[in-house]
Amino acid sequence: MTAALAAAFGSWFLATGGQTNPPAAPAAPVAPPLESKPVATTPVAPPPVEEAPKAQADAPTDPQKLAALQDALRQAPEYDAFFTRLRSLYPADYDSAAKQALAQPIETHDNSADLFLTQAVQVLRQNRGLMGARAGAEALDRLFDQHRAVLQQLAATDPALCVDFLNGAPAERFVAFAGAHRALMGAEALAGLDAIDDGTHKKIDREAPTTQDFDDLEKALLAKGMDRAAVAQLLDGKTPEPPLSDAQQCQNGLTYLDSMKALPDLQRLRLYALALEVMAHE
Repeated sequence: MTAALAAAFGSWFLATGGQTNPPAAPAAPVAPPLESKPVATTPVAPPPVEEAPKAQADAPTDPQKLAALQDALRQAPEYDAFFTRLRSLYPADYDSAAKQALAQPIETHDNSADLFLTQAVQVLRQNRGLMGARAGAEALDRLFDQHRAVLQQLAATDPALCVDFLNGAPAERFVAFAGAHRALMGAEALAGLDAIDDGTHKKIDREAPTTQDFDDLEKALLAKGMDRAAVAQLLDGKTPEPPLSDAQQCQNGLTYLDSMKALPDLQRLRLYALALEVMAHE
């Protein structure tokens, strides 16, 4: 997946997954989701909320780790709204995320609450991300607005980390970023959860994005001053030569989000729905 596509399509679903060691080498790039256009949005029903993975459900809980996690959460009130709503809506997902977090040396990690947040977001992405594609316009717009807020903060403070974020690469430094911007990350996580809940109730079936949707998006990017090489990277996964700087890739991600937001409602929502469906399948 190209950098800006991940920014537009999956930053809420970024699979940091609580991984505390960065990968030895960057993952090989894969074709961007827009390359296989159009893709029909055919969400499947999420698993019943009472079902949790058996291996995790049967795993014993270490009291010391549990106490450490609870203490870490008390020191991160910015996440209260997300975790309270998660426990209310999908208790099995909350328990699954907690067990996965507790399987790591969480009691010795300064960012235990942030690791737990990213773990919970990953569980939601895997179990229920498809339902977000069926949410209403207000919920989807709010979610992608939160994407942009996170990306803008990353672009302003750490362009290299911004590129990791755009590429969906697990990185401990991103967990540290979350810890330094908890209000921002808590709001993004909550927006994603709200979109899933909204889609679960509204069950909106949208048509797949059309060729015209993508053509209009390309025109919007060019109109904002993006050159054709950068547009080709966004829409076709073609790396420019020479490669773009980290700062430029971040800016292109912001431009991409702004261009999508400016499209007419039906076009924008079709692209947003495809975005969430693609990320839920990854």
